[in-house]
Parts: sequence; C-alpha cells; structure tokens
Amino acid sequence: MRSIKKILLAVPPVPESPALLRGEQLAAKLGATLNLLVCDARDDQGEFLDQQLARLRLLGIPALGERANVDTEHASSAILSACQVQEYDLIIKQHQPASGLKQLLVPPDDWQLVRLSPAPLLLVRSRSPWEGSSVLAAMDVEHHDPAHLALQGNVMGHASDLCELFGASLHVVSAYSPTLLPAADPSVAPDQSVARHCHDQCQWFQNEYEVPEHRLHIGEGPAKALIPQIARQLDATLVVLGTVARHGISGALLGNTAEAVLDHLDGDVLVLKPNMAHTQHAEPTGHRAA
Repeated sequence: MRSIKKILLAVPPVPESPALLRGEQLAAKLGATLNLLVCDARDDQGEFLDQQLARLRLLGIPALGERANVDTEHASSAILSACQVQEYDLIIKQHQPASGLKQLLVPPDDWQLVRLSPAPLLLVRSRSPWEGSSVLAAMDVEHHDPAHLALQGNVMGHASDLCELFGASLHVVSAYSPTLLPAADPSVAPDQSVARHCHDQCQWFQNEYEVPEHRLHIGEGPAKALIPQIARQLDATLVVLGTVARHGISGALLGNTAEAVLDHLDGDVLVLKPNMAHTQHAEPTGHRAA
C-alpha cells in the first residue's frame, strides 16, 4: 500500500463527495499524485475540475485532471479507458448501489470494475473517518491454489498497511464450508472440527501480523453473509477483500464474493486481485496447508 504513487479518482461534480474526500486523504498520507476523472454526462464541469485541482495543489497534493462525458453510474468504461493510457497504483470510485431487479438484467457498473480493474479498487460508501476505526480483512483460507494464496498475502499486507497509516485496529474474518474440508475426526463434533481446521489455516497471518484471538472472527459461511455480519458488529469503516474475478458464464452463474457483498456493507471496500502483489508480503510465506 505504501508503494502507491499514482491514484485515479473518479468523482461526480459534487464538492466534498465521499470519494473526493477519501482520495484527498489517501494521497496526502501516501505522498501520491491524484488524477481526477470528473464524470458528468453534461460535460460542462470544467470550472469544477479547475477549482478542485487548485484546492488540492494548495494542500500540497500533486493533482491532474480530466473530464468524462458519463455519469458516475456508468463510469466503468471511462475508468478502464484511462487505465489503458496510463498505469495507476490505485483506483478510487464512489460506489453506486444497484437495485435487485436491475442487476438481474444488466451487471452493475461497479461489478464491471471489480472484474476488470487492473489495479486495486477502492469503492467509497461512507464519510466515516478511518482514523482509530476498525478495518476488516476478509480471508479465504479454504483454497490453496496459487491465486488464492497470493490473495491472502495481498489482503493482509494492504489491510495491515492501512491500519498503520490511520491508527486503525486490524480484524480478520474467515468463513468455512464443511463440504470443502478434509474428513473430520470422528471423535470431535463436526462443527468443532471444521472450525478448528479453519483456525489452523489462519495461524500464519495471526503470527506474521500479530492478530490476537479476539480480532479473529471465524464462522460458518457463506462468506457473502458472514462478512457483512461481522463488519456490522465491528462498525468497520473499511473491508479489504480479494477476488479471483470470474468472467463469462462462470461469473454470471456463480458470481463473486466481492460483488455479492458490495451492497450489504456500510463502509468502504478495497478489492484486490492475485496479480496485485503487496511489496512486502506477496503471498503467505509462513502458511502451510493442513
């Protein structure tokens, strides 16, 4: 997270929008350059863009900017096009909740970004300050293929960095599914056996990131239900999670946990992928599959 130096910030033409405030805050903390992408279908927001660029520069934040003739509800194409012109270390956008009926017909615009974003994606939902808050890292420890192992390291590395930057408390949630676990010990109750197995898989990051037991939240899945439940209990201002971002038919039928939880969280969401390696912990070096 600390290696982030170029941020693409897609915002509506609204002063002090949550995404604008969060982008400004992160750029200041990280010493990063902000590239504002003002999204408005009227395409007459030159004055707003100039005002924001001047304000950011007065705050000591290097800032560039451009306009996109689209609403923020349909900004994914403009954002992805901007990423083809220049590489970014982080993309920030204000989350647009999708109605249940509408998302059955057309995938929500933010889902497209989750699937196609070439950089870490921060979807901003709240104005709540991150300072001194709770950050929740969602860990999938049931899968041990290279992509999921890389995700584990990315999620913990980014979440830990953000906690250090903002003085926040790091919590971890992990859901287990009895159907994916090895044969249980017949001498132990099934629910205890699967919970213990999940806990064993969490030992590497508990040790490496010094996560105490009271900040590790293990429960039976599905993850798309458990993550919002724990986030609400903690009043988490940020959830960090990974996604393998399925495409095509498998994505349409199965969906992704990241997509499924977006509209069920109150705080911000940082979405990572396996290829977005964290500079210090690209994968769980201390982990061993049980």
